[in-house]
This record gives sequence, C-alpha cells and structure tokens, in this order.
Amino acid sequence: MVTFRRQGSSSGTRPKCSVQKLFVGLVVVSGALLLFALQLGTSLLEAHHSLATNNNKSVTADGSGGVNKGPIQVAYAISLIKCSDFQSSTSGLIDAATILRHSVHQQSLRNPNSGSKYDYKMYAIVHKNAESCSHMLEDLGYHIIVKDSPVKISEIRGEYLRKNVHKEWCCGADEFIKLYAYKIHSHPIVVHTDIDFMFVKPMDDLYDAMLLPHDSTEGKAARDKIELEYLDKRQSMPENIQAYLTRDYHQVIPGRKAAFQAGFIVLKPNQKVFDEYLEIIREGNFVEGFSRENGWGGKGYGGVVGAMAMQGLPAYYYDEVAKNTSVELNGCRYNHMGANIFYENVPNFIRKYKNLHGKCRRNVEGCEDCRKTDMSLIKNIHFTNCRKPWNCSGGKSGKGGIDERTADYDHCMKVAKTWHEMRKDLEHQIATITGNHKVISEGQKGEYNKDFFLGHCDGDGQSGYLPIAASKENMAATMTQIWKDSQ
Repeated sequence: MVTFRRQGSSSGTRPKCSVQKLFVGLVVVSGALLLFALQLGTSLLEAHHSLATNNNKSVTADGSGGVNKGPIQVAYAISLIKCSDFQSSTSGLIDAATILRHSVHQQSLRNPNSGSKYDYKMYAIVHKNAESCSHMLEDLGYHIIVKDSPVKISEIRGEYLRKNVHKEWCCGADEFIKLYAYKIHSHPIVVHTDIDFMFVKPMDDLYDAMLLPHDSTEGKAARDKIELEYLDKRQSMPENIQAYLTRDYHQVIPGRKAAFQAGFIVLKPNQKVFDEYLEIIREGNFVEGFSRENGWGGKGYGGVVGAMAMQGLPAYYYDEVAKNTSVELNGCRYNHMGANIFYENVPNFIRKYKNLHGKCRRNVEGCEDCRKTDMSLIKNIHFTNCRKPWNCSGGKSGKGGIDERTADYDHCMKVAKTWHEMRKDLEHQIATITGNHKVISEGQKGEYNKDFFLGHCDGDGQSGYLPIAASKENMAATMTQIWKDSQ
C-alpha cells in the first residue's frame, strides 16, 4: 500500500492514506471546481444582462432611472358637468371634444411628425347629472369617470360660501369635480382642460421637467425651455414641480391678486393634494366683498368670476397652502385666449385708475400683448375671448361676436382658423381610410367666412355651423386606424 509522509509532522512519520480515500478527495475537489465554474458563468451572464439593461434605461413615472417598459402615457382629461349650455350647441360640443382629442393625438408619439415621445389616454370626469350624455364622449375614446361633487354644500362650515357657492359661474360647487383629476393615479401626469381647447404643439419640455431629476443634464435643459410668465423666477422653480398653471390677468383689479385660469392645468396626481383641497372647501373660509382681504382665507382671492369655485380656489391653494410647488406659465403661449391683459376701457373700474391706463395688469413693464402673439409661438389654445370656432363667430359686435375691447378681431380669426384646420385635417384622414368623401363634400360646403372657417360654416352663429359629417362607423374606424386606440 502506498503511503505518504506529511512534511513537518511532529512524529517524523507520514500518516497513511489509501487510494480509495484519495479518489474520494479528488471527486470532491472536482465537484467544487465544477460548481465554481457554473457560478462564475451565471455571474458573467447576469453582469452582461445588467449592462444591457442599463443601456436601455429611460425616465420613469417617479422621475428615477428605470428599465424602459414603453413610452410614458399622459392622461388628458376634461370635465363634463352638464350636457349643454347657451355657449354651444350639442353638435358643437361633440365636435369640440372630437377636435380636442385629435389635437392631443397630433402632438403625441402616435403621430411620428410630432417629435413627441409621450403617449396619451383620454378621460372625461362626468358629473352624475351629465351621465346621460357621456356616451357621446365614450364613443370618441374618452374613458368615463362618473362622480358626484366631492363636497356637499351642506358640509361647508363657512356660512357665506355655503349660501352662495351655488351661484358661482359656471356650475357652482359642481365644478369641484375637476379636482378628481388629482386622483387619476394610473398616469404620472394629468393635463386637465376645458372642452373648448386644443393643442398645437407638444409639451414634452413640461413633462420632462416634471419627471426628470432637476439637477440632471436633461432635467436642466427641459427647465431652461419652459416659457415662464415671470422670467426672473426661473432660478426659483421648485425641485419637484407638482403643477403648471396660468392666471386670469384680464380680470385683475388694480393692486389685487390674479385668479387661476381654470381651463388648463398640468398636474401630478396626488391624494394628499386632493384631500387638502376638500378640507379647504369644507372649512369654507371665504370672505365676501371686494376688499384686499376678500376671498379664500381672507387673502384676496375673490371678487372675480369663478372666485368661489375653480378660478379662486387653486390660486389660493398654490400660493398659500402648497407654496413653491407650482410653476406659472406664459399665458400668451400656454392656455392662449387672445385676451387683453392691459388696463384699458373694461372693466369699468378703470375710470378710477387713470394713471394705470395702458399698463399691464401683471404690474410689470414690457408685458406681452396676447392679442398680438405670433401664432407660431402658441402651444395650445383656449377658445374664450376669441369665441368658440363651432359657433361661427364672424362679427365684431352683437351677441356672440368678438368684443374688440377685450380681443383683437384679426388675431381671433387666425385663432379660429387653427381649429378649423385641425378639423379639416381629421376630415381628410377619415375620407382616406373610410372612402366616405361626404365628410368633405358635406362638412366643408359652407361659404360663410370661408377663408377662416374653411367651409364649416354657412352663416354666422351656432345655427350656421356644419357638424362633422362622419357616421358612428366612421368614427370607430378613426379610433383604431387614425388615433390608433388599442381597444
């Protein structure tokens, strides 16, 4: 039997080891080496996979780096509080929702020509009193959310607000359903607009600045591109932007605070914000009158149209409650209304402030005149001062006409033409995919102000409007083939 002596043995003799034991030892060692090799191979594969994954990262909903699982989908929401009003006919409202949807699509990644990297989904927050007509929006691909007012009037503790909020333009306490936009948690960003709205350029810079780290190269670049109402506030923008908004400067009383313009807001969904809003409403601390201590919290957020509802409340919230969480955008470029924001001949209180005549209501020098803003600079449009395009407002005076005290007629006609161009684009796409050329021959046969209304009007006013001549089947094809809805 072969024997081995271990060097350094104190006994001076080698311990014996059989060949059998040696064989077992070799097997054990060989197994260990094989296991090590397998682990090493697995580690190398994991490292390779990790490297590949890191090369495929993009911004995620919370602004951190993450695996790219597809484009970010932004929610675009409107609120339907009642089925109709004197401002628009039913056919006009349907077409308004249709063209709003098409304008969102045209500025998204589903349209390769847009240059945008963001996808979208349409929502309609519908008051239960308007549920009966919400099917019209559902047929256009809007996801319907039916809600009652989030706060009952009887819950409001403040006497003045409780007894008067129902009188507020346009819809009293029912307008608070717009706050449900903060509860659309399945999207990182929600854009809430009125139905009389359209988008003409992508808003990727706003979204990037919201989602990317504020101190990253890409985040800084996005912030530098945001067009602010006050340029000197660029350096003080919040690190975590929770909302973008614009103000209703054309209503400002000299020396007073400007209300929020309720037709447009870009926000991050947030349950805490929603709850804080509701508690403010329930508390009902709203001071009546026109003093500097009127409105919400006695801080001066009153005395204007919509002050008790969604014009005054968000301004108070972002100025006084959630300070340094929002960014005010240039109101001539975003939420463009073409409104006069200079102290001129209306409202009538200007007679008391002759020294302010012609000055900007923002109380700064060099104020941009939104009545003259170049159309190429406008990001999106809110059809208010320049009237609703589907109302065929071609006059300079009279009911429904363009009031030249608050807007510029020529500019407003260009604004209206932008909407009609968007409708014309959709009509031609529908005719192409369906073969239904009556969409064009019937929908564009009007002769009234044709240079601007592009055949969609055969007379002035709501009665002169020619609705989109597409069948329900045509619109179903539009959703799948033009708007590329998955369902």
